[in-house]
Amino acid sequence: MDVIKGVRVPERLYRGVLWLVSIVFAGFVIGLGNLVIGDLPMVESQVYTAAPEDTPEVRTIREQVRKIEVQRTAIDDKLGIQRLQLEQAQRLSGNAEETFRAWIAARTATTNPQQDPEVISRTRELEQLKGNERAIQQAIAELENQRAPLDQRENALRTQENKLIDAAIPAQERAMFWQELRVFGLRLAITLPMLAVAAWMVMKKRKSDHWPLMRGFVLAAVFVFFVELVPYLPSYGGYIRYIVGIALTFAAGHFLVKNMRAYLAQRQEAEAQAEQDRRARVSHDEAFKKMSAKVCPGCDRPISTTGDAEANFCVHCGMTLFDHCHACSTRKMAFFRFCMTCGTPAKDEGAKVDAKPAPA
Repeated sequence: MDVIKGVRVPERLYRGVLWLVSIVFAGFVIGLGNLVIGDLPMVESQVYTAAPEDTPEVRTIREQVRKIEVQRTAIDDKLGIQRLQLEQAQRLSGNAEETFRAWIAARTATTNPQQDPEVISRTRELEQLKGNERAIQQAIAELENQRAPLDQRENALRTQENKLIDAAIPAQERAMFWQELRVFGLRLAITLPMLAVAAWMVMKKRKSDHWPLMRGFVLAAVFVFFVELVPYLPSYGGYIRYIVGIALTFAAGHFLVKNMRAYLAQRQEAEAQAEQDRRARVSHDEAFKKMSAKVCPGCDRPISTTGDAEANFCVHCGMTLFDHCHACSTRKMAFFRFCMTCGTPAKDEGAKVDAKPAPA
């Protein structure tokens, strides 16, 4: 026989609406919590979070290096021009020297005294070319002398820049670590009280009329814990997170084991009571839900039977599950208040009706 669900349709809708209210309330609490936690870093003096190579001191050094590079580029441009001029001068003097040697060889062969002034003229011309070449070489040497101190100054600045970067990294990391630790402490100061209040609500206020709102607060507290706190746990190479995970798992396991033992003790104590007392502790709607799931309302164990035999009693605790209407003998669920065939009240319901005083 199919068991009729005992929860009314309006009641199910009402519970669904209350769940929706819980979720919406949790969303607003989470939104407020996100704003508060997001603004927590503002209460701390901000640590300079730029890259170590972008600090004011390093920028000053790099500006000096840039000026040196500009000066050196100008010198290199002049050196390039002077070297081109030197090559041209060396080429002219080389050609002139070869021409002069050929002319001297001809002069020596002819021994003509009238050509002596020409020798002097050609010698002076060659000397001018050599002098121009030496002057260009001197200018190149001076430019290289100007460039050398710039290279030395740049090397010194580069060394100083590397030292500043190496010194800034640990100091900045320490400052950022302590800032993050303080902000995490503030997160902890907000989250832990929320979790404590949520745990108190779960343990003490689940039967309260305002439980749907409290349930929304519990959902928000759980979300804030796992989203706003756990990801920001200090790592220390992973030690802290594993230790916190072990502690949370141990606490949850201890809580579950303790409650399971209390539940089993409560069930044993309840099963030792008379059936009438046990039946009085099971609500009508709860009995319908459990019977629909083929679970005994008295001991929460599966309803068992063998073969085609009807399961009128629980084989574990002995509670009556099905009986017969005392008016029409129709087999029905023992928790029905009225017979579904003839509408006669159950014996307990009939006793309640008989016990009511007659109206005046």
